Amino acid sequence: MAIPLRPSGQLQRRHWQILWLLGGASFFTGYDAGVVTVALREVRASYHLSQATASIWIGLLPLGTLPAVALARRADRIGRRRILLVSIVGFTLATGATGLAPNIATFASCQLIAGFLLGVEGILAWTVVAEELPAGSRGFGFGWLAMLSALGTGWSAIIYAAILQPAGMSWRILYLAAVPVLVPLAVLRRRLQETKRFMAVRESGWLAARWSQLLRPPHRSRLLLVCTTAFLANLTAQAGVFVVDFMQTQRHLSATTANLVLIAAGALAIPVLIFAGSVSDRLGRKPVCCSFLVISVIGLVCFFMLARSTVALFGALALTYIGQFGAWPTGTGFGAELFPTALRALGGSAGTVATAIGTSASFALAGLLIGAGGLTRAVLVLALGPLIAAGLIASRFPETGGRELETISAEPAGN
Repeated sequence: MAIPLRPSGQLQRRHWQILWLLGGASFFTGYDAGVVTVALREVRASYHLSQATASIWIGLLPLGTLPAVALARRADRIGRRRILLVSIVGFTLATGATGLAPNIATFASCQLIAGFLLGVEGILAWTVVAEELPAGSRGFGFGWLAMLSALGTGWSAIIYAAILQPAGMSWRILYLAAVPVLVPLAVLRRRLQETKRFMAVRESGWLAARWSQLLRPPHRSRLLLVCTTAFLANLTAQAGVFVVDFMQTQRHLSATTANLVLIAAGALAIPVLIFAGSVSDRLGRKPVCCSFLVISVIGLVCFFMLARSTVALFGALALTYIGQFGAWPTGTGFGAELFPTALRALGGSAGTVATAIGTSASFALAGLLIGAGGLTRAVLVLALGPLIAAGLIASRFPETGGRELETISAEPAGN
């Protein structure tokens, strides 16, 4: 029987309002993250960077999310709404400033600030969806956020490949074009409300008095699992950023053709985001996440080792994105589901930080491996990360799909 791409739980009007509002913010999160991928060769040329040097500089950017832990902790004390809105304003301004950066150090500084605020926005968006949607629809909600983020990434690729690059216009315009996101912020400010779960916990006096409560059983073991798997699953991040550069320099495709391959492969895989989230509400997060992680590795190996023609590159990249997109809502969802309301944003931020460290480690390790044996060998070595992560999820994680949050993790003692 076919599984429809829709939520299994009943979504009310306010649920859809939340999904649209947070989906808009996620769209621009994906847009910002996608710019460096689609214009990497041109960014390298502007700052006179080799592939290895660019890997090291770009590898620093995910570390901007590390301070997100502090604001996430604050969100567990005063609420999600206010900090979410501040983060959206901040990352928009930092993204616009990136387009004016005169050198790689300024570029990296602006992107570190943007990454910090993007991390906060992402943590709180997933937290709000987890707390507000019915248990049978949380996976659908996670898939929705991931889909809008992927569409943002695709939009940056479309603008660059179809408009800016053929016209000989600078990649900087992509960053400056993000500033208009401040307009929908006014809508968010009026319509986005605090989550009912947070208000109930606050009124009951169950807010966590200390952040260190996250380090106590049973939260400690779950924290370790979430952080370890997030780190390992993102060791292939460098390969994802270098796909367009690889197609241009190693397979000799034009910038336009390479970006169109990226767009087409991503577009083909986008429905998987909703599908994976929705089906995980029925079949469980664990089997869905693990299966797609394995598929992503198969796709990467085919892309960097076997594919030569444009069609083969498209097929291998599509398979890669299908795997990565399928694992995205299910894997990230664990960070929002495994912790109680009083510690949820903080627990999710720990997973985000581990993701950033894994991403940064991917670039640092790839920089070393590229120098020793080339980009392809670097990808093959780092592809072991997602496979190990899949094994840990299958053997150690509790199942969260379709379960109420209160049955997954009890609230800690209050003040």
